[in-house]
Amino acid sequence: MFKGGFFPVLKHSLKQSVLIEKPRLNAQIAMDKKLFMDLLLLMIGGTCTALQGAVNGSMSIHINGGFSAWLSFALGSFLLFIFFIIDTRGGKSVDWRNAMKTAPWWSWLGGLPGAAFVLFITLFIPYRGAAVVSGITICAQMLTSLFVDSFAFFGCNRRPATIPRLGGMALLIAGVLMVALG
Repeated sequence: MFKGGFFPVLKHSLKQSVLIEKPRLNAQIAMDKKLFMDLLLLMIGGTCTALQGAVNGSMSIHINGGFSAWLSFALGSFLLFIFFIIDTRGGKSVDWRNAMKTAPWWSWLGGLPGAAFVLFITLFIPYRGAAVVSGITICAQMLTSLFVDSFAFFGCNRRPATIPRLGGMALLIAGVLMVALG
C-alpha cells in the first residue's frame, strides 16, 4: 500500500505538518505542500472534539461530571506526554531555562481554559445534546478567535475582522440557531 509501510509514512507526514514545526511567525495561509496534512489533522481534531464531548457526557450520566472531565484530561495528558517524549527526545531538545525566562506568564496557563471547556461540555451535552453544545462552543471559539486575531492578543498575527469574516461569523451563528431551534 505505502512504500515502507503505513506508520513510517504517517510519521513522515506528521513531521512535515505544521503540528510538529516550531511556530511560524508571520505565517500567512498559503497553498503549500503541508496544507493538505494540516487540514486533515485539524479535521481529525475537530472530530475528536465532538466525540470527546459525547463520550464524556455519557460518562457523566453514569458516574459524575467532574470525574468524567478529570478522566478525560488524565488520559489525554498521558497521550500528550508520550507525544512530548517522542517529539523532544525525552525533553532533551527543550531549552527549559530559556523557556522559563522568555515565555509570558500566561502561556503556562493554557490548560485551564481547556479544562473548563472539557468540564462544561461534559456537563451540558447529556441534556442539551451534542450538536447544540458543539455549535454554541464553536460559535464562542470563533467569536473569541476573531477578537484575538483583530487585536493580535497572545502573540497571534493581527488579522482584522473584515466584512467577509464578520459575515462568515453571522452565517455560523445563524447555522447554530437553526440546529438549536430546529
